[in-house]
Amino acid sequence: MNHRRQALTGPTHRRSGARRSILAAAALAAAVLLVSVPASGRETEAGRLYSALDRMSKLTSHQVRPPAARLAGGVPDTAERLDRLREPASTAETQVGIALGELQQMNALTYDPHYAPALVAAGRAFVAITGQDPLTRTAVNPEYLGLEHELAANTSRLQTAGRDAAKVLRGVKRLNRELTRSKRRAGHLERQLRRMRARDTGEGSSAR
Repeated sequence: MNHRRQALTGPTHRRSGARRSILAAAALAAAVLLVSVPASGRETEAGRLYSALDRMSKLTSHQVRPPAARLAGGVPDTAERLDRLREPASTAETQVGIALGELQQMNALTYDPHYAPALVAAGRAFVAITGQDPLTRTAVNPEYLGLEHELAANTSRLQTAGRDAAKVLRGVKRLNRELTRSKRRAGHLERQLRRMRARDTGEGSSAR
């Protein structure tokens, strides 16, 4: 029994109660407004509400939902493609390190006009791929820690962005459904008010 009482007073129940209170207050406010406005005015306001909801529904359907869907589908695909680059980047890092090491072990006294350019090129490639000085093996730029590391970090960021994009798409779909339902309710209200005005007009004519 105590567990049930705690459940009914927990955060979820309190949020549900708060939502019901807000909806009740909104319904009461709408009723007061409808009573205080003449029948023809109520019908006009309901028509305006329906038109506004219709425009918002079309906006979310045609201009918000399609790009959200493309983003939700494209970002994870890009993250996957980027992640596949990590293996060749790691291979390139290993192989350029081997090449540079072999060049450094060669006898510098052996005359070959191609030796020095090859050593410089290998050293530059090593820096570009690993972000490290070829002699000290320390980072040249603390903001760049190597190609494989950067690919891994950016893949992780894209994966997070993909999850966020999927949440946005789900939210847009829910919003579109709510707008569609609200538009139907506004249309129903407009028709009811039109019938009420027609009935009131008919009763007034009969009384005269």
